[in-house]
Amino acid sequence: MKYMGSKRSMLKNGLGDLLLEQAVLFDRFVDLFAGGGFVSWFVAERIAKPVLAVDLQKYSTILCEAVISRTESLDADALNKEWIAEAKRKRNASYLWKKAKHFSNEAIEIRTFVDQARILCETKSLIGPIWNAYGGHYFSPTQAITFDYLLDNLPDKKEERILCLAACIATASECVASPGHTAQPFQPTKGAGKYILESWRRDPLERCKNNLGFLCPKFAKVPGCVITADAQNVISQLNSRDLVFIDPPYSGVQYSRFYHVLETIARCNKQISVSGVGRYPSLVERPQSKFSNISQAKDALKLILKGIAEKGSTIIFTFPSGDSSNGLSGDYIKAVASEWFQVEDKNTIEGQFSSLGGNNGNRKARNKSSELILLLRPKSVSV
Repeated sequence: MKYMGSKRSMLKNGLGDLLLEQAVLFDRFVDLFAGGGFVSWFVAERIAKPVLAVDLQKYSTILCEAVISRTESLDADALNKEWIAEAKRKRNASYLWKKAKHFSNEAIEIRTFVDQARILCETKSLIGPIWNAYGGHYFSPTQAITFDYLLDNLPDKKEERILCLAACIATASECVASPGHTAQPFQPTKGAGKYILESWRRDPLERCKNNLGFLCPKFAKVPGCVITADAQNVISQLNSRDLVFIDPPYSGVQYSRFYHVLETIARCNKQISVSGVGRYPSLVERPQSKFSNISQAKDALKLILKGIAEKGSTIIFTFPSGDSSNGLSGDYIKAVASEWFQVEDKNTIEGQFSSLGGNNGNRKARNKSSELILLLRPKSVSV
């Protein structure tokens, strides 16, 4: 799935080796800003130590929990029959599906096509939140009603339900018609119209099957757990036998702005009120991180490092080496950390990071960047 600042490439380029080398020395691995879940998965699948994954947003902890809470694989074929096939059967019998299917076959000019899709999706639905909130914007009418039936028919058993919900979240990320994650949908202009059509042609059912096939064989060596909370509120639970991974936001814009569609799916609410071009929920429903507020980021960094040092935990910290839009930089992080930690600069990895909404037209979608990997050992404790 699309995730800004994803660690997938770094795991293959030095970070993964360091995580495994250090994790075996501790009793638990703690991922304080879990994001897309790739680091939590990586450690849980390879090291027989429990993983605790923490994030402000529910979609993140669902993605983590789908893998780190299980210690055996699940049957993708059985889930396909129990969940996807049943959702498809109910969807195909519905009035809204028939309206959406008929509408989707009409070949008309893109702006008219999108306008009519949005009008159609104003028809009240009680199945789920996607049709009314995002249909005709991020998703086509057929995609929107499909997601609602997938959410409405999730399995009852917890392990299976969490995994299927994670597959649904990943699928939404793949299908969404948006240049920058789910910050704002493409608009039906001459230039962007082709991207809307390309995204709206993607079949959520087929992609959900693929994501089930990817997720079902993944599991942890020992069971882990997740907490949906601000990282600062979890520090009290840490101790000197924890290895803590910190990859905090590097943007001065709240991440909840970019992933609100995935958060809606994770919460499985039947209805949601949205507004504006981005179809945002109200601000109170969008988690706010101090790390994404330029006036609070430096204090948040000091608080979290001081708190972890007092608990005696060791940290692996990753962050872009240059200046970031939230006011932090690699050099600043090293300077602050040195008050409480012995700072080892383990590596600098060249890569690319999201420009937060660029579409390679007026602004690049991704920018080149280098990222630091720091190992921070509390000065009062040695391992």
